[in-house]
Amino acid sequence: MKRKPDFPLMLAATLPTFQHRIPSLDKLPLMIQPVHRCWGRYGATLLVMAILLNIAQVSAEPGSTGKIAGRIVDVDTGDPLPGAAVRIEETVLGDAADIEGHYAIINVKPGTYTIVASMIGYATVRIENVEVSADRTTRVNIELREAVIEGEEILVIAQRPLIEQDRTTSASYVSAESIESLPVQEFQDLLQMQPGVAYDASGRLHLRGGRHGEVAYMIDGIPVTDQFGGGSKIEIENSWVQELQVISGTFNAEYGQAQSGVINVISKEGRPVLGGTASFFGGSYLTGKNDVFLNSASPRLSEFNGEVSLDGPIPFLPSGSFLVSARLLDSDGWLYGERRVQIDDTVPIQEFIRQARQTSSDHETLVGIRIPDSLQTGDGAMVAMNYRRKYALHSSLSARPLQALKVSYSLFLNVQDRKNYQDSRRFAPDGQPTVTDRGQNHILSLTHTLTSSTFYRMAFSFQRDRRKSHLFDNPLDPRYQGLAFGTQGFLFGGTSNGRSEITQDLYYGKVDFTSQVDRFNLIKMGMEYRRHNIRTRELVTISDGPVYESPNLRIPSENTAGNDFYTQQPRELSAYVQDKIEIDEIILNAGLRFDFWDPRGRIPTDLEAITNPEDGIRLDTDFEASATSSQLSPRIGLAFPIAESGVLHVSYGHFFQIPRFSYIFANSEFEVRLGDLETMMGNANLKPERTIAYEVGVQQAVAADWKFELTVYYKDIKNLLGQEIITTRDKKIYARYINRDYGNTRGIVFSLIRQYRGSLGATVDYTYQIARGNASDPNAVFFDHQASPPRESEKQILPLDWDQRHALNGTLIVGNPGSWTLSFIGRFHTGQPYTPTDPGSALAEQFENSERKPSQVSLDVNFNRSLQWRAMRVKLFGRVYNALDRLNADRVYSSTGNPAHPYRTVGETEILAQNPNFTVDEINLRPDFYSQPRRIVAGVELSF
Repeated sequence: MKRKPDFPLMLAATLPTFQHRIPSLDKLPLMIQPVHRCWGRYGATLLVMAILLNIAQVSAEPGSTGKIAGRIVDVDTGDPLPGAAVRIEETVLGDAADIEGHYAIINVKPGTYTIVASMIGYATVRIENVEVSADRTTRVNIELREAVIEGEEILVIAQRPLIEQDRTTSASYVSAESIESLPVQEFQDLLQMQPGVAYDASGRLHLRGGRHGEVAYMIDGIPVTDQFGGGSKIEIENSWVQELQVISGTFNAEYGQAQSGVINVISKEGRPVLGGTASFFGGSYLTGKNDVFLNSASPRLSEFNGEVSLDGPIPFLPSGSFLVSARLLDSDGWLYGERRVQIDDTVPIQEFIRQARQTSSDHETLVGIRIPDSLQTGDGAMVAMNYRRKYALHSSLSARPLQALKVSYSLFLNVQDRKNYQDSRRFAPDGQPTVTDRGQNHILSLTHTLTSSTFYRMAFSFQRDRRKSHLFDNPLDPRYQGLAFGTQGFLFGGTSNGRSEITQDLYYGKVDFTSQVDRFNLIKMGMEYRRHNIRTRELVTISDGPVYESPNLRIPSENTAGNDFYTQQPRELSAYVQDKIEIDEIILNAGLRFDFWDPRGRIPTDLEAITNPEDGIRLDTDFEASATSSQLSPRIGLAFPIAESGVLHVSYGHFFQIPRFSYIFANSEFEVRLGDLETMMGNANLKPERTIAYEVGVQQAVAADWKFELTVYYKDIKNLLGQEIITTRDKKIYARYINRDYGNTRGIVFSLIRQYRGSLGATVDYTYQIARGNASDPNAVFFDHQASPPRESEKQILPLDWDQRHALNGTLIVGNPGSWTLSFIGRFHTGQPYTPTDPGSALAEQFENSERKPSQVSLDVNFNRSLQWRAMRVKLFGRVYNALDRLNADRVYSSTGNPAHPYRTVGETEILAQNPNFTVDEINLRPDFYSQPRRIVAGVELSF
């Protein structure tokens, strides 16, 4: 018998013919140029995956829907009931049992539903309280009995399964109901509860020991990761969240551009009946640590929050619904400064210092020159130095023009003004710049259900994120000052003259396909495309003339290092295929992901012959186009029962992530500043960072409503960003980003969970983790070279800055849902490492990260009391954050390991005590070394 030809091989063999028919790249539309760029090397792979997608003709909304499946049988005989109908009452979704009684309902958004099963001759069964989570299968087996009375209906209240049989990796789920009960106000509060999550001293998130920026953020299946600076472009509000999913293990192939994990938010939609909520609360920092935090002794309202939402059906469109939710937050923060000097005091003070130095005594030179009170014209008022003013809006519209077709649109808006505390301006706070964030995200999606087991989804998104940092809008505003006089780390007036503006636009499109092809296989496939447009400008206003004269401001020339700007338009293309195989209680998740990256940048042809624009003519031959890169990433996870109420899972995966754009495109003008290493330069030829992850875990029920989970994991991380030092032929020195760093993390997570039923719910998570690498910061080589004296960068594996060996989190919820709840969140973790210094030693700096900061403990409390008044529900609530009012140190003095004071000799202390401008306590005090003190808020929520 003649063997049939292998179809994929035929496609690969004919690929060269296809290539010759593709037009020139310059003639292609801009949106599809990346497809052409990667076709030559990976055309066969892309073509095969594309044809498989067309064959499947199905779709999914990755990470934002779940599945309900089970078997329908006769209660007396146990025989299957083929043809029995099952539907979700709140939706149009449903299925009919097959010949063996099995059914499956896919494309179910996370939430709580009522399932109705019926068959002629049998009593209808209604099953309430069926919970669905993203990427999960909810098993609901149904038993029907013959009807005794026509129209008879049986009501069943479902209970969430204690053991998650189909979970093949580590993941945490937080529902909207839990968010309402727990003492959580910001999205960060939700993330801090999850095992494996750590925040460094700068407040940046690290998941399972990875660097900041290794986590993908998604809303409704759409990526919203800030690929320029890390984190999320959209500041997510807790009231928007229907379900939060935190995947810290080896996530499926449908998720890309992440090495450490995925934070996936499923947002709320409008309900079929009109409803609304209005919530208001205020609060203050009530602490006994008045010697640490300025302006904390007098009670005051330092925070106000207001939220309103309205949702329901769209008039004249019965199948449509809408939701509008808005939030206003006005918070002064907990870090204050004292206005002893005004910003324009700097010129007369500089003139006074100039004259005083000409006649100063040796004693004045030693202890400092006293600044007269007449030159310090501040009013002594307390000024908030880490305040936030935020406005946020979420709106969504959805409609079904046809029963099988759903169209939805979502809008997310963020407007925020904030200040980042600068201790050097503690007594001159008005010179501190303001950071403004403006973000918008539009999502348009279309979901078409072809059959009860097959649907596809197309989604398009436009995102814009703009961040500005400056003191005054006009860079030549006459209020800007020159260089301020400083002593003992404090500035006497002056302004921050730097300014920056970063605008990121993302045009995003995707198509996803999902089909329950048979009882065992749920196939998902998809492709996505990202087109970025990044515009940045950074400059420092220059003041000509002496510092003791009124400033003569000017903007540096655009061809100098003091005025940096660029526009970059990188592209991404990816595709994946994923199969979830469910054979009874054995679950296999297997997938393959393809990622292609085109930075569309340029690099110097000779790194030692860079010419600044003002120093000479640049030729096109001085630069060459950057290279593209790609990767195939296999992912696999397996779960199977090990006992009557236990499940074991193992997983393995390769993960690929493009470095942050701020590193790739830094200093795209290739300008080298004068001096000994004053310049850092990007590299458009940076390779993607790569991680290989392994995980083994077990779930085991130990009693009614109680279970424990144990997970062991390991990650090997390569191609992390570092730097190399390059000296040009004319002796200029600069640092250039390259892939040189590496690391690994390993850990154990133990969780004990009491499922929230009745009046009690509790969780306890313990994480032991070791995060090691040769460098914590991609800029480590630059800073090592700038040290005095310069030091050699580490080549050995050391604890990373966020290496948190022991972490313990716990939650407790008690009460009567719908009436009152009392809840607690407790956290403990050991200190993160720091590098000690010994001022008395010839070797000033000791071994890197060889000592530990103090451990941290916090306790948050929430109390809700709900009342019903006619059709209105009134909820009174109070929350206490850091209820123990503990001073938790994020930073310490490296000479002592203590946040309160550095090391000084007796003689140094005596001299410091004679300083005429500041006390020793003022000089030693660093309120920014600590996290927030106790904060108490109280409010009311009205809903109907």
